[in-house]
Amino acid sequence: MATSVKSKRPSALGTALAVVRTATDLASNAGTALRVAQSIGSTIKATREVQQISLTDLAKRAGVSKSVVSRIEAGLTSPTAVMLAKLAEGMTVSMSALLRGDLGPPVHIQIAAEQPIYQDPKTGLVRRTLSPVSPDALVEIVHNSLPARKSTGKFPAHSLGTQEHIVVQVGKIEVTVGKRIFMLEAGDAAQFAADSVHAVRNAGTKKAEWLLVIHSLPRVLRK
Repeated sequence: MATSVKSKRPSALGTALAVVRTATDLASNAGTALRVAQSIGSTIKATREVQQISLTDLAKRAGVSKSVVSRIEAGLTSPTAVMLAKLAEGMTVSMSALLRGDLGPPVHIQIAAEQPIYQDPKTGLVRRTLSPVSPDALVEIVHNSLPARKSTGKFPAHSLGTQEHIVVQVGKIEVTVGKRIFMLEAGDAAQFAADSVHAVRNAGTKKAEWLLVIHSLPRVLRK
């Protein structure tokens, strides 16, 4: 005797609840993104004002429009990693100092929960600052990850004397420093002067991860 099997269809209530949950998740994610953008923006503005740099001057130093800087400071737009790097260079501070946001004043001991994590909305680059964030720190240690075939974009030249060290943990990356291009795979390492334009591209088919150590000269020695 054949037994009929009823197809399992979601009830109207179940469908409604799923829609509500999805909308709630989207709102939560949007709210988090907004808070991050506002935190970064307020930190950039506070740093600029402490240094008595006008919006116009910072825009010129970073090579962007005044309106873009204004929107970032107001938390109306989330800057890319390259944009953050340009703003940081314009104020002679590290990117990590700008990403610290409302986590509090710089400390020399930084637990894992306090490590600033930033995801570039355009490239998917995830940047986690491992070293304690301090205005006087000369060394910055960062963990980066980048989706397959994506590029970080061109980072501006750092102050003269700045060096970067890269140690690849997973995948394969193409590093461009000025006119030089070289390939690094898991376990490979490189060191270069970062006072010229530089970029990293994931040359593999899977996510790439690498440690980045940035060493800067004391401010009094920078030109």
